[in-house]
Amino acid sequence: MRKWYAFRTQAGRESTVKELFERLRVENALEHKIVRVLVPTQTIPRVKKGKRLLEEKPLFKGYVLVEIEQESDEDPAVGEILELLSSTGLARPILAKEKDRKEIKYTFLTLTDQEVSEILETQEREREKKEQEVPFLAGEMIKVVEGPFAGMEGEIKEIFPERGKMKVEITFFGRVTSVVLDFIQVERAGGR
Repeated sequence: MRKWYAFRTQAGRESTVKELFERLRVENALEHKIVRVLVPTQTIPRVKKGKRLLEEKPLFKGYVLVEIEQESDEDPAVGEILELLSSTGLARPILAKEKDRKEIKYTFLTLTDQEVSEILETQEREREKKEQEVPFLAGEMIKVVEGPFAGMEGEIKEIFPERGKMKVEITFFGRVTSVVLDFIQVERAGGR
């Protein structure tokens, strides 16, 4: 059975920690136990010196996810692996506090299947955007941050990647209105 563990690290050092974990995985011959190390990212459009760029930023700042193969819930090898990874000093596993009668125990926190599937789906959507060099997908909700419709939210109906624009439906004075906006005039709704 495979389980995902979250490690907390300093924001901005996620990729460094991922590379270190990957190196430890190979050096200690743990390829069969540590299935993968993941830093979920999102693609964000930016303008730098008048040019549109797509930047990749961590989806969860300060977190690295590790998928570990384990034989059972009480597999002692998992604790050893997590200790090895946290011995680097750059990241530490997140612990869950459990009360067992009068005793307080700390166990390593695992992600639920639903959380993992949501993260992996988000990663897949972000990968598609990067391949298309488009920071958004049709059907996605956005918030306008620049121009006459600033502050309004809408749904992307069509994307014109060659022009760096999209057609968005927003509700304006109680009516649904289609407007064409530039990628840099919008951001994802919810402000991730």
